[in-house]
Amino acid sequence: DCWGTYNANQTWYTDTSVNDAYRSWTWLTCNELGFFQDSAPQGNPSLVLRVLTPAYDLRICNLMFPGAFSSGGNPKADSINQLYQGWNVQQNRLFFANGLRDPWREATVSSDSVSVPSTDSQPIAVSDGFHCSDLLAASAVDATVHAVQQKGLQYMALWLAAWQKPV
Repeated sequence: DCWGTYNANQTWYTDTSVNDAYRSWTWLTCNELGFFQDSAPQGNPSLVLRVLTPAYDLRICNLMFPGAFSSGGNPKADSINQLYQGWNVQQNRLFFANGLRDPWREATVSSDSVSVPSTDSQPIAVSDGFHCSDLLAASAVDATVHAVQQKGLQYMALWLAAWQKPV
């Protein structure tokens, strides 16, 4: 029993309140994205505990959403990448806000391994931020994060001003 994670009656699994952001993220992970944070395969060095495997994550999917999956989650990462063209996503009015210190940056269009141009219809703004630091609104926000937030607001204002009611 890993930290009580096999107890299906824990509030961790049974809390269905609207404000449980972890629950909605877990649903996306189990059903769509498959962004599990697991250890490296055996024989490779790993900073993550070996108990954290895809099977462990999929078991959590079943405990948190009983009856939703026949055997664990069913992430559809390949179909999501195909639908949105992965690295080559082309969506009009899509703002990317990324942080240099975000451990997930390599999974974004700001990855060091890709060269995605920033355009007016699909701008990319990078701060010195970390994961989700662009969501903070407190007065102590890093200046580079604040600049990205302001840039995002400016683009949204432009896009909203250009909107025309469908006829």
